[in-house]
Amino acid sequence: MIKVSRQFKQAVYAPTRKTTAKVSFEILDNEAYDDNTSTVTGEAPISRKEQLTNKIRNMSHKYATFERDYFKLDGSFYIPPKPNEGDSELGWWSGDICDENGVFNPYQVLEFNFTEEHNSMGLTITFDVLANEYASDFDIEVYRLDGTLIHKETVIDNDKATYVLVQGLDNYGKIVITIKKWAKPFRRVRITEVDFGVIKDYDDDKLIKFNIIEEMNIISDKIPSNEIRFTIDNSNKEFNILNPEGFYRFLKERQEVTASIGIEISEDEFELVPMGKFYLTDWQSDEGALTTTFIARDIFELLENKEYTSINNTNLYDLAEDILIKSNVENYFIDEELKNIPTNGFIKPLNSRKALQYLGIAGKAAIYQDRYGVLQIKQFKILDERDTQYIYFAGPDMFTGMVYVAVDEGYDMKNITFDNVYKEPQIKLNKLLYSLVMVINNGEEKEEFTFYNEGIKEGNSFKIDNPLINTLEHAQEVAEWIISEYNLRAIYNINWRQNPCLECGDIVLVEDSFDAKKLSRITKQEFEYAGYLSGKTETKGGV
Repeated sequence: MIKVSRQFKQAVYAPTRKTTAKVSFEILDNEAYDDNTSTVTGEAPISRKEQLTNKIRNMSHKYATFERDYFKLDGSFYIPPKPNEGDSELGWWSGDICDENGVFNPYQVLEFNFTEEHNSMGLTITFDVLANEYASDFDIEVYRLDGTLIHKETVIDNDKATYVLVQGLDNYGKIVITIKKWAKPFRRVRITEVDFGVIKDYDDDKLIKFNIIEEMNIISDKIPSNEIRFTIDNSNKEFNILNPEGFYRFLKERQEVTASIGIEISEDEFELVPMGKFYLTDWQSDEGALTTTFIARDIFELLENKEYTSINNTNLYDLAEDILIKSNVENYFIDEELKNIPTNGFIKPLNSRKALQYLGIAGKAAIYQDRYGVLQIKQFKILDERDTQYIYFAGPDMFTGMVYVAVDEGYDMKNITFDNVYKEPQIKLNKLLYSLVMVINNGEEKEEFTFYNEGIKEGNSFKIDNPLINTLEHAQEVAEWIISEYNLRAIYNINWRQNPCLECGDIVLVEDSFDAKKLSRITKQEFEYAGYLSGKTETKGGV
């Protein structure tokens, strides 16, 4: 569950509530981020210009430096880290300081050179947002690889910490940013990020609607991709395919989309909850061309196209890390418990998404991307223990030997009651699992062992052939886990007002017409926003 304030908890289930939503769409040339070399006129000792194109647009803190009338003793400034110490975000800090009029002599120059020509709908320069300081006068020059000038922008009296140049830049091979004057005297140049393109933010003024589907598969027999589908107002025709000045020709797959939903916690004050990070897969101008619809999915859609060649004689933790590193996944978390599970690895190459699917089953782990864009590989016992405000209990409702949690009173986020549902939740019972055939892969040899669900005389049967399961002991552990999960066969479908801070994997209490509240795990959610929030939740639990 996403951590939220007490005011949020009071407002989200209030009889009347006001909601908002925001979608940020990065219309960037992602290839340019991997194909650039930056040079500057000079750097301060704390400068980290290699961070200029890592898509982190804020410094970690306001840093105390000896610049006149800058370092305030109000507790808001931090001591700068030493060079190469930690992973603090600083960006480029110039070696020179401007004069009493804010003018640099000589001018401070940041230059990007590319090995190939790129295309983007402009350029975004992020100065020091935390301190609200920026260059007031500067030039942007864009060249082709052969040195031909494509575009020159002379900026005078800029008054924003983020400057956005909206201009079609086709076939550029070099960008030169010349800082002439800073907005305040006796300052260094501070540029946190340079984006090759623009970032469009859509809220209630331009966002017509969106739909988000997020899903978690309990036993990882597949890894679903979360999806967002959003529609924006296109009455200005900026996304029309025939508009030569528009954005359409700069749309590419893999451009990032982030979304958030907010609940009003006081008059005109909204608390926003992150709803995920996605990557553009499809787009279209709708009938009449007054709106445009975009579809984006999470990182697993990208991993489908990444081929993986395995390491051998390892453990599941190292194997998972190898898969993610070779797939260029930078943000991830892997459960330390996977270090205790040995495996021979994969014999044949396969795509990274399929490799993670096998690893999830072998590790008895959930594999999913969280709301912050971090790929998570966690065994389920960790998922159940992550919310400390819930108390543990053991009793007749305990799920198949796993420790589940009871819910406290008050403004509790994990109660789904009749106060917030549109109609009574539908309950469907899946068939029980009668037997499970596990294939043990030991080199070129394979052995099959059948495991039975104790006390069940009829039901479904199926086979699992997982190349990462190499011993009978491992096969038995996985089989017992899968059988236990299949015994949780009550599927609840709830059409309700929705709560954006609930995530797949959370344990909730679902109220029914017999005045009972059943513990079950969220496996799928749908969020609909069109000026107001509603949606559906699917949970899985015991009868």
